[in-house]
Amino acid sequence: MPIRISGLTSGLDTESIVGALVSAYSFKKEKYVKAQTKLSWKQDAWKELNTKVYSLYTSVGNMRYGSSYVTKKAQSSDSTKAKVTAGGTAINGTQSLKIKQLAKTAYITGGQLGDSVEADTTLASLGIVTGDEKASFQVRTSTGGNTKIDLESTMTINQVISKLNDAGVQANFDAKNHRIFVSGKSSGEAGEFAIQATNSLGFDGLSKLGLITDSELNSIKTTNTDGAELVKKQYGAAVATASGFEDLIKSAKQIAVEGGDLESDPPIRDVAKYLTDQGVDLTTLTDEQITSYAKEIYGKATLTDAAAQATKDELIKSINAVRDKYVALAKAKAMPEETAAQQTAKAAAIQAAQAEVDTVLEDPTNKKWADYIEKTFGSKNSETDQTYTNFWSQTDNLQLADNVYYRIDLARKIENGDIDLKKINSGTKIDGQDAEIELNGVTYTSNTNSVTVNGLTVEALAETGENETISITVSNDVDALYDKIKDFLSQYNSLINEMQKLYNADSAKDYEPLTDDEKAEMSESEIEKWEKKIKDSLLRRDTSLSGIISTMTMAMMKSYTVNGKEMTLSGTFGIHTLGSLNAEKNEGYAYHIDGDSEDAKTSGKKDKLREALNDDPDTVIEFMRSLATGLYNDLDAKMKSTSVKSIYTVYNDKEMASEYSNYSKLIKTWADRVTDMEDSYYKKFSKMESALAKLQSNSSSLTSMLGG
Repeated sequence: MPIRISGLTSGLDTESIVGALVSAYSFKKEKYVKAQTKLSWKQDAWKELNTKVYSLYTSVGNMRYGSSYVTKKAQSSDSTKAKVTAGGTAINGTQSLKIKQLAKTAYITGGQLGDSVEADTTLASLGIVTGDEKASFQVRTSTGGNTKIDLESTMTINQVISKLNDAGVQANFDAKNHRIFVSGKSSGEAGEFAIQATNSLGFDGLSKLGLITDSELNSIKTTNTDGAELVKKQYGAAVATASGFEDLIKSAKQIAVEGGDLESDPPIRDVAKYLTDQGVDLTTLTDEQITSYAKEIYGKATLTDAAAQATKDELIKSINAVRDKYVALAKAKAMPEETAAQQTAKAAAIQAAQAEVDTVLEDPTNKKWADYIEKTFGSKNSETDQTYTNFWSQTDNLQLADNVYYRIDLARKIENGDIDLKKINSGTKIDGQDAEIELNGVTYTSNTNSVTVNGLTVEALAETGENETISITVSNDVDALYDKIKDFLSQYNSLINEMQKLYNADSAKDYEPLTDDEKAEMSESEIEKWEKKIKDSLLRRDTSLSGIISTMTMAMMKSYTVNGKEMTLSGTFGIHTLGSLNAEKNEGYAYHIDGDSEDAKTSGKKDKLREALNDDPDTVIEFMRSLATGLYNDLDAKMKSTSVKSIYTVYNDKEMASEYSNYSKLIKTWADRVTDMEDSYYKKFSKMESALAKLQSNSSSLTSMLGG
């Protein structure tokens, strides 16, 4: 804006004079500014109201479907043992429930370490010394993980914790209680895991970390008793398993029956002598007696070095046989399959390799070792693939044999008393298990204590007794249906009351948006009150608002046919408006439920709605669906797109936007005109000032010449 200096000669207030001269043009501009401001406020008012109309439109849209009314409730006869909730698909009636077991998360509470042990304590401080041979152990998870961890003397407790976490479990060190805690990453059997030493140094290391668990020790100790067919023992010259001693007794019986020499074969001789010393007639032994005596001899046999070597030789032979076939199967599965020919070749190779796997596992010795190895050391392919194919193909033969035999040998040392279990700092293991319930005679499991069956969710809290049954009762939830209808009416009432208030607002005919000069003369509170007066009246007697009010009220008053009967909110279900005489101001179209305890105006009346819901909820639901459909369709028709409004709007937003744009053009036009007129007047006054200055200069010269 140019800097104008005028009136120096004439003494006139040129700025005020010019302002007065262009005031008519300025008034025009301000008139359009005020109109645009008012239009902007009206747009905002409609946007806010339209959002609420659309929200109701969406709500009644959902209420057209029966699924919106499916509400069930479930009750347990013993909520201390089972909590139950019912979804929409749950079947009404009484069901029987037993809680057979709760879900548990696999958890190890490590043995207590020394009071001076901290997170940064080194393993060397715990007495874990390693050299060329590492102290090794593995973490095995039920979801397919099998991670080997090597301990170093220089490692800290924290570093061990980090390696455990990387191996698929959750571990931490409690510095206050000086223990390591380890848990599965999920509850149930899916989170089950095992921590197992793979060599003697690893066993010692885990012991000093407090991570040799009671369950692991029991598993090792029972290797020879539970898996008697795995470990060979020596009796005299005979080295065999229980079934091996059974074969020797059968051979001795045959020799005795045939009158042969029992002394010719030392192993047969020794078992025959054991039996004859007890007065047993070898020739009359039955199969049951042979089996019984074989187990008896095996029990008296010892875990000698010769027996240990024989066990190891058999183990290595079986591992080589089984693993080689699995490696071949893995290679077949890795063959390319880009072309049809390759696919055919791959399928044939897999079939042939799988046949060889099946054949090698037909051998009882191979099968017993394969089963033991998979159960004790194996890693399943994945949570969904419970086979061990990948485990066999990824494990080195010699390393696997050493790991397996180490455990067998450890069991032998424990049985012989070479290892004092009392000196082992063992932890306590809780095995992960799934929850198991029996619902209506059928068993269901879950890795959490929450089990959902056909819409019924059971939260298991405690196991039931052997002969105890919990009754579960499922029924329609009348209260929920009642509240759903009441919530819909509350939303409707809130909107219709607001629209009534806006439509019937007081007139603000003499109020217009303030100019900056006008605001300068008023306080902030005065400005706020002034503008609120205008904003509150923006939709007064608005035809679009009148139309949407009429649409909504007429839809709610309609009757709908259900099962051949005409029904209305008011006449059938006791849901009605109070009328203009009884209702509060601007609330004449709001609906009230007779008998509603929270409504002071209708609480004393008979509750027809609840009575209908108790007697025939399906009829009420069908009526509400029809009502919602009618209201939805009428609102939908009001919210369609036209040349003056967008889709999903109930006011002429396009028309208002165009009007706003026109105001912007008019404001600019008149602002430019004011500027042009000001420039014109200032130029004229500038010329006048120049003429006066010249006249004044000439007058001064004349006066001087005349001697003035």
